[in-house]
Amino acid sequence: MQAHDPGSPKLPDCTPFRFSTADLPKRDRLTIFREVIGRATLKLDLAPLADRPFQADLVAQALPGLVIVSGASANVRAARTRELLDDSDDLILKIFTSGIGVASQRGQEVTLRAGDALLMSAAETSVSATSSLSGFITLPLKLKAVASLVSSPEDALMRLLPGTDALRLLAGYVKELQDSTQLTTYELQRAVVAHVYDLAALAIGATLDGTALAGSRGLRAAQLAAIKADINTHLADPDLTLTAVAARQRLRPRSLQGLFADQSTSFSEFVLEARLTLTHRLLSDPRWDDRNISSIAFEAGFGDLSYFNRAFRRRYGAKPSGTSARRRGGECVDGGGIDRACFSPGARVLIPISSTPPTSGSKAHRRCPNTTASHKRQGCRTETNELTRPDNGKSAVCR
Repeated sequence: MQAHDPGSPKLPDCTPFRFSTADLPKRDRLTIFREVIGRATLKLDLAPLADRPFQADLVAQALPGLVIVSGASANVRAARTRELLDDSDDLILKIFTSGIGVASQRGQEVTLRAGDALLMSAAETSVSATSSLSGFITLPLKLKAVASLVSSPEDALMRLLPGTDALRLLAGYVKELQDSTQLTTYELQRAVVAHVYDLAALAIGATLDGTALAGSRGLRAAQLAAIKADINTHLADPDLTLTAVAARQRLRPRSLQGLFADQSTSFSEFVLEARLTLTHRLLSDPRWDDRNISSIAFEAGFGDLSYFNRAFRRRYGAKPSGTSARRRGGECVDGGGIDRACFSPGARVLIPISSTPPTSGSKAHRRCPNTTASHKRQGCRTETNELTRPDNGKSAVCR
């Protein structure tokens, strides 16, 4: 896989390429891993580190002028030998996201742990190795582009870069890129590549001008991506607030508001849209047919069903019941060993928080007590209830 030529008029396909040794037949695993993935694709001589099973799960994504490789490996030795060197003067930024690994070049050996990074030269021989399962991101960076933001980047070669906010944001931004399906224009693809370089420069040590440029460009984009990922992760949390997200992202609330204002929206508007999108997707998914609309709304973090119904109709021009594959009425479902109580006035109701749709196994159906649309379900909060959820003990509790 090679980086797309920026001079080409054709929009590059940024679909990530995924590879796993687990998908290969045992007898051919080492040959394919070494020749096709290693030498032909990554320009590395890959081999087991010791005489025991090896593992590699990789994701490679080609963007204009940049190929991002991420994944995890165990018992793997990766060597850039002289015969695999080319005329490139690229730099390689290696970030460890989990586990532990070792890299050596120029007679130096550096140990990397989760959150650390190391800048290496693609023009020189090197060896990297992981014994236990370890996660990593590898970014080949053009020396000229890095030099426009960092003074003498060669001085940073083989110097351990300990975990910083810039590295954390860079790792999160790369993950969002590889999970995204929105890179549909060349301008957008070029913009995200610039953001990656900005964050890499901040991690390596940008100049004052480079810091100012990266701060107004790549840093803000990565912060916003991290905030959106945080929100999507905590949608079902009734305590999802601007203050809570800002604290997790190490930002001031006003700064977080400013990032959304740059996109002509707000924190609350984004949260509402994300929750509505989730409920619409679940209501349209046949695997969720046995779940009533109320439980799905609470699953997405709505605490007031009247407000949910109004917001859903404004957004989609239809009632939630018109979106689901079947009208659920007042029916409830018990299944999977989880107590799912019916809604009734004044009753304490437990709605399991889970992203997994109900299974297709045996289910005992029962009818709910009569309810009316005027009964509001408010005041949801997260409560520990190990009898209800033996796995993590979390349920949304409504009164």
